[in-house]
Amino acid sequence: MRIFSQAPNFFRLRARREVFQTMSDSRDPGPDSREELIRTSSRYLGHGMGLAASVALFGWIGSKVGEWLGAEAILTLLGILFGGAAGFYSMYAQLVVRPREEKKRDSGGSEED
Repeated sequence: MRIFSQAPNFFRLRARREVFQTMSDSRDPGPDSREELIRTSSRYLGHGMGLAASVALFGWIGSKVGEWLGAEAILTLLGILFGGAAGFYSMYAQLVVRPREEKKRDSGGSEED
């Protein structure tokens, strides 16, 4: 005969809830960590907005050029794809390439001293 009791699951969930409650009580972020969180999240929000603006701008340009040439659908699609590629490249350059170059420059400068 099968046991249909959910008691083991209840105790696991209760223990997990107590652990999370303890963790949230002990980690009350101070004002400095909140400011750092806002600064970091706004930086990444700005990158996302830049990507979205690039897609929207190039899509709009593609649409207007497509209306003028009579090929609106294909040029709008090409504009959106080009805007997405340009926005992604910009975001990649700012988030990956620039920090890597700064790290190389900083480590190179300390070795020469």
